[in-house]
Amino acid sequence: MPETTKTALFILLALLFLFIAWTARPAARAIGKIDDSGQRFFKEFDPLEATSLQIIEFDEDTGTPLAFKVAQVNGVWSIPSHESYPADAQDQLAKAAAAIVDLIKGPNVSDQPASHELFGVIDPLDAAAGATGVGTQVTFTNQSDTVLAQIIIGNPVKDKPDLRYVREPGRTRVYTTQVRTDNLSTRFEDWIERDLLKLDPSKIVEVIINDYSIDEVRQRLIQGQVLTLSYNGTENLWGLDGLGADEELVTEKLDDLKRAVDDLKIIDVHRKPAGLSAELQAQDQLVLDQEAMASLQGRGFYVHNAQLISNEGETRVGTEDGVQYVLRFGEIALGLSRVEDETGQGAASSVGANRYLFITAELNTDLIQKPELAQLPDIPLEESDDGADTSADTQPQTPTLADAMEDARKKIEEDNQRAQEEYERKLAGAGEKVKQLNKRFADWYYVISDDVYQKIRLRRAVVVKQKEPEGESSTESDEG
Repeated sequence: MPETTKTALFILLALLFLFIAWTARPAARAIGKIDDSGQRFFKEFDPLEATSLQIIEFDEDTGTPLAFKVAQVNGVWSIPSHESYPADAQDQLAKAAAAIVDLIKGPNVSDQPASHELFGVIDPLDAAAGATGVGTQVTFTNQSDTVLAQIIIGNPVKDKPDLRYVREPGRTRVYTTQVRTDNLSTRFEDWIERDLLKLDPSKIVEVIINDYSIDEVRQRLIQGQVLTLSYNGTENLWGLDGLGADEELVTEKLDDLKRAVDDLKIIDVHRKPAGLSAELQAQDQLVLDQEAMASLQGRGFYVHNAQLISNEGETRVGTEDGVQYVLRFGEIALGLSRVEDETGQGAASSVGANRYLFITAELNTDLIQKPELAQLPDIPLEESDDGADTSADTQPQTPTLADAMEDARKKIEEDNQRAQEEYERKLAGAGEKVKQLNKRFADWYYVISDDVYQKIRLRRAVVVKQKEPEGESSTESDEG
């Protein structure tokens, strides 16, 4: 048999054996994608167990990740990304955690890393400068810094705004899921008590606008007008010291001022040097180091004759409970401005002018209405008929005018005592409130809207106008 024929035969036999082995092999299990849709993303946990939330977004303008964090530190909620300013966060953090803990995996839309940009789920910590399609990383941890939940939230699904593309960090698979993001805000003001003064506007009884300024070159104070306004909340009536007989107040502007004080909102904060905040809480006469002085002057505040002043004057708002809020206005603070609608909701931020505000509180006992103590009546001397037997053994006791007057005196004394004690309670309460307010204000420079500042720092020409001569309007109408 020729060699070529042998070789061909061997090849055919080998192929035959391979075919037999292939057809006789055990059936292999089909390999495909594991469908885990409908399963939970995270092991169930109590939303109240979450003690920290970190949200990382990507700033396409700077090409860097931006982290916002709310955390419970030593039992106190704070915002580390804003110098640990106190947060009003427990309820909101629980709501945010509840929105994430129950996330259910929807359909798997991709296992390819190349698709992450399309779905907007690139991890912001891995994104390079100029990257697009970067998602928002959300992480919840507990008191032991154990990660409870972590996810990257991407683009909304087209025509289904309640659905988002999501993926877990470190994994490539992209899902759709129903997730609410309204409680996952990175806006500082959404996590704090924004009402700065927390006062009741109906209790405002006095507003003093001191319109001074500072010559920063010559380091001297330039005194302007001082407006001392009174307000009667019962009659909704404003008054002004020194108002002329031919003048009247523009009450619309004053009502705007009252509303602006009531609605004074925090836009941002900056921590004061430790020495400055301690000095403010300790005494009225300021003795500051160079760091504190530089911190003040950089924001438009100065010390003049051991007293704090500001380069845009000050407004003092007094309430009937004896608390006087001192609002000192400083330099323009450039940054994000919050433009609110009529309800204060649905605000949009934009770059604009804000204003530094330095707040202290003072006790003003003159603002607390003093009790009107009733005068005690004199008790008349008793007179008896000569020779009459007034002993208890011979004649019954009957009430006399002196007895009635004595009872009246006791009643008046008791009423006076109650009124005086109530007044003293108000004094003590006002002192304690001032102490607590200064403790809250001492550590911080506040940033407020410049629009609000303009409504509070009013000048006389804005709030006072000449009265129209009587009959002028009717005369003009007759001539017409």
